[in-house]
Amino acid sequence: MSIFFAGLLQLEGNTYADHIFLGEYQVPKAILPLASLSFAVFAFWLVSNRLNMLSYVIGTTTLTSTMVHDIFHLNPPVLHVFDKVNADPWSPFSGLTVFIFIWSVFLGNAIALIWEGAIQLGATLAEFDPGLLTIYFVAIVGVMVYGARSVIPPLQAILRTLHGVKLKVGWPRHVFAGVVILGTFVANESDQFFAMAEQDDELLGPAYANAIDAETLYMNGVEVNLFGIDAVERDQICHTREGEAYPCGRQATQALQELVQDTMVICFPLVSVNERRLLAVCEIDGQNSPTRPQEFLDGFRPQNLSRIMIEQGHALSIGIGSNLFAEEQRQAQTLRVGIWQGSFVPPRLWRSNN
Repeated sequence: MSIFFAGLLQLEGNTYADHIFLGEYQVPKAILPLASLSFAVFAFWLVSNRLNMLSYVIGTTTLTSTMVHDIFHLNPPVLHVFDKVNADPWSPFSGLTVFIFIWSVFLGNAIALIWEGAIQLGATLAEFDPGLLTIYFVAIVGVMVYGARSVIPPLQAILRTLHGVKLKVGWPRHVFAGVVILGTFVANESDQFFAMAEQDDELLGPAYANAIDAETLYMNGVEVNLFGIDAVERDQICHTREGEAYPCGRQATQALQELVQDTMVICFPLVSVNERRLLAVCEIDGQNSPTRPQEFLDGFRPQNLSRIMIEQGHALSIGIGSNLFAEEQRQAQTLRVGIWQGSFVPPRLWRSNN
């Protein structure tokens, strides 16, 4: 269900809105993670319910424990959670350990998805404020605690009846779960754990990036404004030559996301607005990508993101960019691409009015 919801968020047309479309209905994105956790609660409840039923049957049946154990093993032995070895907390291949591994991977992935959506504003999921983010993390912990408290007791009762052993999860399994959760999270977010100070030659990247809007990237933990352009805002509406309104801001943001989603980006910071925001010259990482700051200043190559956004008609050149990208802007206007296909309010004026 988590993968299904994440897939919905990635569909074209859903990526940059605050809701998704399910048929004729609009569903807020913030509901989807909670819906996913609700399904997890249901899964835990279902498992614990079945285990409690089995525990009751085992405690009241006239069959011997050996016969009951053999009946359990008529089913495909996927987890072997009813074997005596589960009582040993040091057993790495017991069914309970596999069960813990599966749910630890789920929890690590869930945290990583929420991190992407909440910390990387506008990346791929809904934008969360700190309060909602806190509620979500509390909900995650609550679901996992509920799962442990609902599944482990009936499983303990079953093993005690079948084998006369006392099941203890044990600290090795708790440590194992913590390592798996942390490892899964880091594996998902490894490209975001490098600070600017760790970059060689004052460069940022190469690293994967996400588009916040049509002129801002999120990479390596900072927001990067593209140099020399003023792009239409995410919520901005433009008009075609026939006068029909269309979401030019969403289209522009999606265009920048498509440029960076399958490749790495390398940037040369020009101005640091604060510790989490800077102005930079950025390029798509390729065969002849710059390796030193001077190479950025020697000339703007075709893979320069500011140049591409102007060429595609999603942004206007401003400041020094008015001289550097003048030809690209004239070409976009002549070909009537992007916002030049009709009428639009200059982004600066649109921001002041909205």
